[in-house]
Amino acid sequence: MKKYTLLFSALLFVFIGAAQQPIKFHSIQGLTILGRAFPTQTTYRRFPDSLESLLRKPVWQFSTNSTGIAIYFESNSTQISAKWKTGDKASYPHVAATLVKGVDLYALDNKQWYYVGIGKPNNPVYQEASIIKGLNGSVKQFLMYLPDYETTDSLLLGIDSNAMIQNVTNSVFADKKPIVFYGTSIVQGASAMRSGMAYPAIIERGLQRETINLGFSGNGLLDSMLAVIMSHIDAACYVIDCGPNLTPAMAAERTLPFLKLLRQNKPTTPILLVEQIDYPFARFVSSMDEKIKLVNQHFNKAYTTLKNEGDKNIYYLPSKGLIGEDGEGTVDGVHLTDLGFYRMANAIKKKLQTILK
Repeated sequence: MKKYTLLFSALLFVFIGAAQQPIKFHSIQGLTILGRAFPTQTTYRRFPDSLESLLRKPVWQFSTNSTGIAIYFESNSTQISAKWKTGDKASYPHVAATLVKGVDLYALDNKQWYYVGIGKPNNPVYQEASIIKGLNGSVKQFLMYLPDYETTDSLLLGIDSNAMIQNVTNSVFADKKPIVFYGTSIVQGASAMRSGMAYPAIIERGLQRETINLGFSGNGLLDSMLAVIMSHIDAACYVIDCGPNLTPAMAAERTLPFLKLLRQNKPTTPILLVEQIDYPFARFVSSMDEKIKLVNQHFNKAYTTLKNEGDKNIYYLPSKGLIGEDGEGTVDGVHLTDLGFYRMANAIKKKLQTILK
């Protein structure tokens, strides 16, 4: 009996010792930051300050959110923690705080990305969270997504005091141009439970190609200035998903000029135009059903015009089945759940694989 007591005590000591491993916080300076549109940026915002005067105020305000921005690093730590500072104002009745202010961690295993843990926000501004403990101590690649609907003003990563953290030595994202997504709150990520479940982020991990998220809630209005700005991003493909924010009249007036303006500066870069998703409740509300059909008709007309003019790099994705047809892909009939985002990401990813091959 004494023998088993001593063995239990030894195992308990090892467990407690591992759990109480001292942690040290590190700056992320020198690590790869994915999702920023321009290499001159030094903040965790999507656009540099020089663009503020060129954009409508709400577009600029949403661009300060760290949507789609992720820290890419490797470490052999048995635990990962984070300290980060956010803004204090954002709150939405249909959006989880973990999406608005949280950080979301993934790790690469056997050439695929898997969810590891989330840093839950616990204060209005200054956040600190233990994300995962009990890792085996082997060197792993990690991807940490920053808050989706808030600014991120600072970030520190916590690891074992005797572990290393460094820039990835064999990046799966290297030597690949990013995919740029432009659109509405659905592109931005509402209403996923965490930032890694916005559909551009799911596609980023699935294709192992950096994505730049230019989703602006309520403001995917095909502004001509966005076409100009996007044309200065050296992209593998531009994905345009603005239907939910457009009236039929706006879609008729703006779609073709926006595409042509983007095409002026990027004559051969693929452009994928995505139809507006079918809202589940539209089957019961004829006015909304008609609105969606008209917007998509104008999208298709613009696409067909460019095809007929000889554009061989314009592509089109119909809405049918994008979020499923069982009505279970949204929170409120408009904004997507994780299930809706998963379905939409798979459909767009499949199309992108064809375009990019």
